[in-house]
Amino acid sequence: MNCESEEFYISLVGEAFDGYTESQISNKNIYFKHVTIRDQRYVHKYYEKYRRIAIERGLEAEEERSSYVIKEGIWSEEDDAKIASLENELESLKATAKVTFLPSQKDLLLKDVEKRREELIALTADKKEIIGKTAEDYAAVRGGDELLRSLLFENDALTKNLYTEDDFGDLETWEVAKIGEIYQGIGDKFADSVIQKAVLRPFFNMYLSSCENLADFYGKPVVDLTIYQLKVALYGRMFFNIFQNTMDIPDHIKDDPEKLIAFSDAQMNRDGGGGGLKDDSDASAVFGATKEDMKQIREEQKAGKTVSLTEEAKKHGGKLNMEQMMRLAGHDV
Repeated sequence: MNCESEEFYISLVGEAFDGYTESQISNKNIYFKHVTIRDQRYVHKYYEKYRRIAIERGLEAEEERSSYVIKEGIWSEEDDAKIASLENELESLKATAKVTFLPSQKDLLLKDVEKRREELIALTADKKEIIGKTAEDYAAVRGGDELLRSLLFENDALTKNLYTEDDFGDLETWEVAKIGEIYQGIGDKFADSVIQKAVLRPFFNMYLSSCENLADFYGKPVVDLTIYQLKVALYGRMFFNIFQNTMDIPDHIKDDPEKLIAFSDAQMNRDGGGGGLKDDSDASAVFGATKEDMKQIREEQKAGKTVSLTEEAKKHGGKLNMEQMMRLAGHDV
């Protein structure tokens, strides 16, 4: 089914409401239960179970391996510090990009985010290659397999697992990999960006205001809801609030989650005095803005006419003081 079609998004939301995804293995129907908050506790339980088994069998913990490779000079504490620094820098860049008013500056920040992410991935991969397999790696794989088994059912009532622990343990590696591949596909299908698009489709418009009360919306306690059910309602609530509290949203972005969120953030940034333009300014200029930025500002925020700082400077003897520049930007000084 075309993932951009209305039918796809209707089916996606319906699947989320059902709480499971139907698939097939060897021409047999199978049913993957969607994870609930209760199921999530088993992730840690299974992980710890197999971590203990791995250590008992002589596989070292990651902390021990890290200490060893640093002691032997194969890896350094400076490299670890660089990983931590990149992680912090990434979070800072993403936070800054979220509240940046100018599209051109936002694009530059996002390019920096991607560059730092690539550096972090490469450095983390280098460390992993040096450290080798750890008890945590074993626990992640075996614990993940155990969770898969617990979510896989032979009927849509989700009352009987498809495999017992012994049956699952007897499966061939390729069979487990196939099951994992199907489950990964479900996760991709229900990615946040896809759910966001679904709740902005015309068929869901009438339900947006109902997302305020999760228990009433689904008719059951919040603790019984799946992760995807929660996301459908929470994103519905988020966009409903944006439509209620954001003025002059252009029609062409109302079904585009990324642009809609960016527009809302930009308007809040502007209204909060974060460097945007004031609607009642006779003339507005934003420092560092490109012509494309100003065009977008005019179109989407109706900010009034733009001015050239160079031309304005000429009117004042070739220089603008701070007060003059702030007035041009629409600030009361």
